[in-house]
Amino acid sequence: MRALRTGIILFMVFQCGTVLAQEQKPQGVILPVTIVGKDTLPYVVLKPIIVISKRHFKNAEDYIQFTTLQYNIRTVYPYARIAGQLFTDIQDSLAYMDSKHERKKFLKRKEKALDEQFEHSLKDLTIDQGKILVKLIARQTGHSCYDLIDQFKNPFSAFYWNGLGKLLGYNLKVDYDPEQDRDLEIIMRSMEDMSER
Repeated sequence: MRALRTGIILFMVFQCGTVLAQEQKPQGVILPVTIVGKDTLPYVVLKPIIVISKRHFKNAEDYIQFTTLQYNIRTVYPYARIAGQLFTDIQDSLAYMDSKHERKKFLKRKEKALDEQFEHSLKDLTIDQGKILVKLIARQTGHSCYDLIDQFKNPFSAFYWNGLGKLLGYNLKVDYDPEQDRDLEIIMRSMEDMSER
């Protein structure tokens, strides 16, 4: 009888333990691990972060120049992002077109749609904002504006628009150099970091 009671008690303990074990599902995330010596450590790849020290300006003029640059970048950055996306979309679309006539017709339609969408708002930009836009488009696409016009339109148009740009004080052949345009790069990285959050 005693053995029977002990068996029933053990059976109940096992049943309760099994029920508790089933009810308590492990919480958390399974991570990859790495073994260092005798230790097993979780292995996690973190996103890179950019640490920028607080900016100190020599004088009020430097501060005004920097904040003006910030304002101008914020004004033209949406256009540069759209240009980068359009460049990718057009490249993808052209990859599937075999006929030169078909490609030319497609590019004409795109140009007309872009003119209708952006012509008036781009005319309102200042010369400084235009210079920044040229650099940001080069940053977004990896190609100068001159090269883009040459590639998608024709060399004569690229030459013409570059000449007109020079009359206004900017060069469409300019490439983007993060070292040379350090302030522009700092502002862009902080804007991109904020938009990812």
